[in-house]
Order: sequence, then structure tokens, then C-alpha cells
Amino acid sequence: MQRMEPFAPLFDVKQLEKLRVLQDESDPNVVAELARGFLSRAPQRLGRMRALMTSGDATTLAHEAHGLASSSGMFGMMRVRAHCKALENLVRGEGTGSAAPLLSELEQAFEEAHPLLRAELGLEEVL
Repeated sequence: MQRMEPFAPLFDVKQLEKLRVLQDESDPNVVAELARGFLSRAPQRLGRMRALMTSGDATTLAHEAHGLASSSGMFGMMRVRAHCKALENLVRGEGTGSAAPLLSELEQAFEEAHPLLRAELGLEEVL
């Protein structure tokens, strides 16, 4: 089974600093707004990924994992990114049969990292 990059940090604030160059006086909250959108869509994306795994759709699951890897890395959720990359590689090579443990680890990493992103950007928890 594919494993994630060893010792991937849960959260890397330096990734957010790269995004903050997009902000200026006319739009000082652009990073927070982008993150809010990402965080509101990620749970549905994770649910879609679990459904794709269950249905055996490795191609679409790999595509979803690739997209989530990009987004999560951009927002500093490095362990989520690493799990996504490992999941993408796993299902491209072996299909979805052994993906459940890795997808569970990915979901857990998201649950641990999203409060850190919210706190860094001063975002309230959306229920």
C-alpha cells in the first residue's frame, strides 16, 4: 500500500504567506475568503471520495484526490496533501480495493488540520 510522505507536518503557515501576496488594501481578506470556500466544500468532496471508493471508480477517485491535494497544499494542510497524493497513487496503481485505510487517515488529517487553518485566518466554525 502507498504511504504518505514521512513526517508531513499537519499544518504549514508558510503556505498561507505565499497566498497573502494576493491581498492588498482593496481586498485585505481574499485569503480568508478563499479558505472559507475551500473549507465549506471539502467535507462534501471527502464524502464524494468515499462514495467513489465504495463504487470502485478509481479514475474519478484519483482525480478528486489530485484536486484536493492541490487545494489543501495551497492552504498549508500538508498532511492532508500527502495523504491525497498517496491515495491518488494507490488507486491509479491498484484500484480502490485497499484504499479505505488511507482515505480514513486522510479524513482524520482534515479533521485535525482544518481548525488550525481557521484559527490562523480568524475564521469562525461553520455549522
